[in-house]
Amino acid sequence: MRLILLLVALIGMLLPWQAVVADELDELVPHRNERDYIIEVLIFSQQPGSGATELPGPPKIFQPLETAAYMVGPSPYWARLNQGPLQLYQPRELQLNRQARALERSSDYRLLFHDAWQMHVVGEDRSVPLLIEAGDYYGGQPELLGQLKLSVARYLHLETDLYLHTFEPLAQQPGSSALNQLLIQNRSSLEHQDSLSKHLSGRLADDQESASPLMTGQQFQIKESAQMKQRRRMRSGELHFIDSPYLGLLIRIERAPEEDTANEAER
Repeated sequence: MRLILLLVALIGMLLPWQAVVADELDELVPHRNERDYIIEVLIFSQQPGSGATELPGPPKIFQPLETAAYMVGPSPYWARLNQGPLQLYQPRELQLNRQARALERSSDYRLLFHDAWQMHVVGEDRSVPLLIEAGDYYGGQPELLGQLKLSVARYLHLETDLYLHTFEPLAQQPGSSALNQLLIQNRSSLEHQDSLSKHLSGRLADDQESASPLMTGQQFQIKESAQMKQRRRMRSGELHFIDSPYLGLLIRIERAPEEDTANEAER
């Protein structure tokens, strides 16, 4: 009798452990849900609620990316940073236009990013980052910059690592803008080197008194960065909303039609 009770107790102890191992294996083994999906995402800025206490953090500076990635749409800033292989961008028709128009009409939100694309979604251990940038550009730097990561097992999983930057102008160095302007104007004319030298000397002397009339472009630096870093489990075919004090995100993921998946496999 004691032996039976001991075995029952051991089985009771092992069952939770087996459930945890099964869940972990479910995330690692290629799943039947790995296939092509159509993803549509809207990202917008917003003001924190009245009771919010979270403040933007220090400037977030991204380092060059050497791993494989998926660049979503035109991304000039990421194009300069990325050094790894890129997966093919496959744009698709936008469907969430009603939600986009509502955001654009509202004075409480500002739509920064709206795109739809098709991609093969795999398990978390093999998924690649989706590179996102949008908003206004300050000295070549976008307001919105970051990455999304999509994976699938029993459910779809989304990770966000997005930053909304605010910028401040850099103090203009006396003479630097005058130098840049004159070099641009004369870069293809070697025969005017003497006149360039004389003219530059006079302009640089004037710069000591006032540089502002000679400014040809303002440079900016990131003042602070508000982060959206979250993880969400989702089902396909549903519209999901992800919220943070300074950013909001709408996402819908649909299974791609079988003919689209077959055509892509043949390419």
